[in-house]
Amino acid sequence: MPNSPRTLIFLTDSFPFGSAETFIENEFPFLVESFDRIFIITVNLVDEKTRNIPDNIEIIRIPFKPSFKYKVLSLLNYFNPIIQRELQLIKDEFLLKPNKEVLYVLLASYAKALEVNDLLNDLVSKHQIDKSGLYLYSYWMNDVTSGIALFRSKNPEVKAICRVHRWDVYFETQTPPYLPLRNFMIEALDMVYCISLDALGYLEKLTNGRADHHLTLSRLGTFNREKIKTLPNQGFLRIISCSNLIPLKRVHLIIEALALIDDIKIDWRHFGKGPLDRELKKLAAEKLSSKANIEYTFAGQISNTEILQFYKNNKVDLFINVSETEGIPVSIIEANSFGIAVIGTLVGGVGEILQEGENGFLLKQSCLPRDISDAIVKFYRLDESEKQRIRENAVLIWEQNYSAERNYRDFLDSVLSLT
Repeated sequence: MPNSPRTLIFLTDSFPFGSAETFIENEFPFLVESFDRIFIITVNLVDEKTRNIPDNIEIIRIPFKPSFKYKVLSLLNYFNPIIQRELQLIKDEFLLKPNKEVLYVLLASYAKALEVNDLLNDLVSKHQIDKSGLYLYSYWMNDVTSGIALFRSKNPEVKAICRVHRWDVYFETQTPPYLPLRNFMIEALDMVYCISLDALGYLEKLTNGRADHHLTLSRLGTFNREKIKTLPNQGFLRIISCSNLIPLKRVHLIIEALALIDDIKIDWRHFGKGPLDRELKKLAAEKLSSKANIEYTFAGQISNTEILQFYKNNKVDLFINVSETEGIPVSIIEANSFGIAVIGTLVGGVGEILQEGENGFLLKQSCLPRDISDAIVKFYRLDESEKQRIRENAVLIWEQNYSAERNYRDFLDSVLSLT
C-alpha cells in the first residue's frame, strides 16, 4: 500500500499574524516542503496576517483561554488520573503547595487540553485526515500543547511533538513558580525538541529521568548567505541592541553603561519597542544627551528582514544583550552570522552561543553597568588582528551550530523518522 499523505497541524502563538515569532519564518519553508497538507492553529485573534504562506494552507484562530464549558469539564475531571498524578508531583517533586493559585493554573491547562482535544477530533473528522499520516506540532509547550498530548494519548498512531524555548520551560519564570502538566506532556508526546542544552537538562531533571528518550536537542537556525565578517569602524564603535523594551531585557543597563564611557566615540542604536519606550528614552536623554562622544537612536520596531539588511549595509562592531533571562536569543545568532562580536549575559542558552573571548564576551546575570562598560572598552582596545579573529570565529560558530539549512533539515529528518 502507498504511504498515507503527510498532514501537519501546526500550533503557534501568533504566526502567521502580527510581528511575533519571527524565527518561525526560517523554519516554515522546510515544513511546507515536507508535508502534503498543513493546517495552522493560532491563538492570535486580533492581528493581521503579516507573513506570506501558500494559499492552500488553512488557518484556524482559537482563543488561548478555555471556554466556560471546558472550565466546568475540567473541574468535573478533578479526580482524573492525569490531574491526580500532577497533584502528587506538585507536592512530592516540585515541593509546592497545591494552593488555589497552583490549582487554578493546573485546571485551566487541563480545560484547554479538553478543548483542543475536541478541536483536533473535529478537524480530523471534517477533513477526513488519515491519522497514520498525521503530525501534530506545537511550537511552544503551553496549555494548547496539553491538548495535543491528550489527543496523542488516545490516538497512538498519530505523531505529536513540540519545541520548548524559555518561559515554557523554567518554573521560576512564572508566578506562582509552576508550569502545569509538563511530565504528562513530555511522556505523551513522541518528542520534545529543546532549543538549548540548558532547557534539555532542566527538563531531564524535572521528569526525574522518566522520559529522557522523549527529549532531544534541536537548535534554531538563521539564514545568511552573505557570510560577512564585519570590517571595523574607524575611530568609533557602532553598537546594536535588539529587543522588546520590557523589564527583563534590561535595556536601562546599556544606557547606564554607555554613560560611564567618556573616551570612546560610540553610535548606539536600539531596534524594538515596548511598554518601557517612554521611560527608557527619558533615561537616555538624562544620561547620554550631554555626552559629546555618544550618539544614540531608538529605531523602533522594524522587520527582521530590515534588521538583516542593516547588518549587511553597515559596519557593526558590537551587539549587546543583557537580558535577565533568555532561551536562545535569535538576535545573537543573527549578529554572529554577520561576524559581529557579542556581549551577553550568562543566562539560559546564551553560554551555548557565546564562547568567552572567541566570538564575544559573557557577563554574569547580576552584571552592573560598570561590567558592561568594561566589556565594551575591552573590545575597543583589542588590537585589530584580535578583533578580526573574533569576527571570523563568530561566523564559524554560527555555521557549525546555528545554520538554518542544516538545523531544520536535521529537525525534519528526526520528525519524519519517528516510529
